[in-house]
Amino acid sequence: MELKKLFLSSFLLLNLISCSSTDNNIESRDRAVLDQPYRSSGVEQYFLAELPGWANTSEAGACFKSNSFQYLDFAKINANYQLSYVQILEFQAQYNKRREDYFRSTAYRFLKPVEEASFFNNTLQEVKGGVRLLQLPQVPIVDLIWLESFLQEEKGLEILTQMNANGRFDDRPVIIFSSCLSYMRLNQWLMESGFENAGFNILSAEWLTPYSGDFVLKPNLKVELNQILGPRAVINVISPNKKHKISVNEISY
Repeated sequence: MELKKLFLSSFLLLNLISCSSTDNNIESRDRAVLDQPYRSSGVEQYFLAELPGWANTSEAGACFKSNSFQYLDFAKINANYQLSYVQILEFQAQYNKRREDYFRSTAYRFLKPVEEASFFNNTLQEVKGGVRLLQLPQVPIVDLIWLESFLQEEKGLEILTQMNANGRFDDRPVIIFSSCLSYMRLNQWLMESGFENAGFNILSAEWLTPYSGDFVLKPNLKVELNQILGPRAVINVISPNKKHKISVNEISY
């Protein structure tokens, strides 16, 4: 199923469920609350419909995503705020990280309209001001580790640990990419697995988007890494198995 249709189908399904729930429980609701007008944050127009849990997976990574991410409407944000593709990638990643950090500190699992607007606008200003989660030097070659390709191998973690111990990643910048883990969960995995001092640059699942670099909606989630690193940069994908060259379908390079 194309991602755009999946977003739309999920949104309609959630609305139907919501309407059904309202019909069944209307008599028990507080009438004063029901009489209040709907309060919009005004920024929800810049989000695509949130995917339900059953659709929140990565076929390429063979994994369920750790979070229900909010995907931005890149075309609308570009038109209204004149942000570049790379800036909107940062915007989406930082917004989702801020959201997860908030959910970890509270029992709530949703944002009030005023909180949503605050998160959105504060993140927007930080991105405009040059704040970056992914900061890479301008170098001709970058190594890329696709975490799920190692986790799918029987001794993948052992292989990755040995590579790091042997200085395999000392010569140039290294990006570690996860199809499913959020920035915070990937950072936690690195610490728990003994890579906290490896100096890996994190490219987590928040960076994936159905939009291409020219703001056209596509059927699959992907990040165009060549847009971040520049068209001349060489991306060297590190494989856990020397016999098989892997291709990271969710990254263009």
